[in-house]
Amino acid sequence: LLVFIGSMQHGGCTIQPTKIQFSSDELGDMIKRCGLNRLHQFASFLSTHLRRARLDPKLLSLFQSLDCVLYSGLPLPKEEEEFALSNGINVVVSQVTAA
Repeated sequence: LLVFIGSMQHGGCTIQPTKIQFSSDELGDMIKRCGLNRLHQFASFLSTHLRRARLDPKLLSLFQSLDCVLYSGLPLPKEEEEFALSNGINVVVSQVTAA
């Protein structure tokens, strides 16, 4: 709820993917066609996209164009976090606290 309210305060919109574990191709489409600039995803799903970005320079470039990549849930594997940070991807753990 807090993420949604914060998004509304900043004039954001939500892009609904076709399924929770959407493909890297769909992520690329959301960035290019829908103007996605801030991604918030569970770490287990995000790590799949980051692994693909290691092999796909176009996907890496799209990740680098994002203002912020937030993740929550389980910790991101150390090697994925290091890859993201060393390649200019602004990856941040989302810490939601109860009010």
